[in-house]
Amino acid sequence: MSQTTASASSAWVKAAIAFMAIVALWNITKLPFLMSFGNDGNVAYNSRGGELSINLGHWVKGYRSNKMRTPPCNFMLVHSALGLTILFMMILSLINQTWRKRYCKPFFWFAIIEGIHAIPASLANDAGFKPLFLLACALLVGTGVWGLETNKRYFDNEARAEKHLFIQYTIVTVVNSFAAFLETPQIISAFKSKTADGTFRDYGDEPHKVFGHTLYDALPEKVGMTIFLGFTIAVWFIWPLLLLDLKKPRQNEENSNGNDTVSEATRLL
Repeated sequence: MSQTTASASSAWVKAAIAFMAIVALWNITKLPFLMSFGNDGNVAYNSRGGELSINLGHWVKGYRSNKMRTPPCNFMLVHSALGLTILFMMILSLINQTWRKRYCKPFFWFAIIEGIHAIPASLANDAGFKPLFLLACALLVGTGVWGLETNKRYFDNEARAEKHLFIQYTIVTVVNSFAAFLETPQIISAFKSKTADGTFRDYGDEPHKVFGHTLYDALPEKVGMTIFLGFTIAVWFIWPLLLLDLKKPRQNEENSNGNDTVSEATRLL
């Protein structure tokens, strides 16, 4: 690979990481508002139902966005936990390619679970996106199954398997980030309306007609909250701590015989 090609590849990787980091950070800012929805004393806002850009709805006076059909905890919090985890793992796989194979099983299982979990929300969509959302669910589940099969047969042809793993990680991540491509134009349009007319677009003072009546609402919201907290504590905190081996760097140092060369394939953990 020429130096120019390598530089271009590195630039694309950095751009992809930056994009995913922004998407992740944006969705993390929604978590406190989703967790406190209906219990934060903001009766005027909460009485109108959940909204897509719930963070901007609290930060910017008068800002409104598309009505959500699904509950904040049983769907949005659980969906966010899975989606953010997928983004984090994709970023790590770009930083260290060896992690792609090493942690592909949980990555693909998270994708499969996210796809299945989002099916009722996709079926509840009445804005013309139902076929697209169902396709997204199918891609998450199908790619996840394909990825698990690739991992199972990895050593039959490692070069081909690595190529397939990269494709599978990319498909899952792009589908997982799809909401960002839908939300961004709406945010831009909302502020254009504010600039032109002095007011944000009004989506009405009532919740969406199916809000509170979806399959997710069959269970109390505390179930989703419990799953979210349990998942994030286990996957975002406990799992990384278990992977950290403080003795390993010392052993590597003893066995290196003075060789301190570090390559892109060097494991950080």
